[in-house]
Amino acid sequence: MNSERPVLVCVTAQQSSENLVKAGKNIAEKSACPLEVVSVLPLCKVNEPVDNGIIEKLFQLSKSYGGEMAVYFNDDPILTVSAHIAKRKPLTIVTGFPGENSNSFIDLIRSLFPEMPISMVDSEGTVYNMKPSEKTTH
Repeated sequence: MNSERPVLVCVTAQQSSENLVKAGKNIAEKSACPLEVVSVLPLCKVNEPVDNGIIEKLFQLSKSYGGEMAVYFNDDPILTVSAHIAKRKPLTIVTGFPGENSNSFIDLIRSLFPEMPISMVDSEGTVYNMKPSEKTTH
């Protein structure tokens, strides 16, 4: 591998997250770096079966692509993913497109890590890249 910095794919317990993992795998292969997948579930899910096995499917898909998956239980996904990003320093972040009732996940991650490239994947699997913010001097 050319880089120890991973491509970090942020997923939720939705079937459509498979597209995100596949897109992340393609980016990781092109960049010759590892694939990592992260999901944050609410604390109330700790002792419950998780969403019809979707997280397990995503874990197995990540593993089949040679990647790793971390699942956290926390009621603050922004804080949790931000801590993961700060620790792992990914090459890029892969997310889905925000929905109508979005919690501004991408905007908040972008404001915390303006230098981080973000790739958003739509429902068709098309990848749209957000370049890092330009540094300005005052």
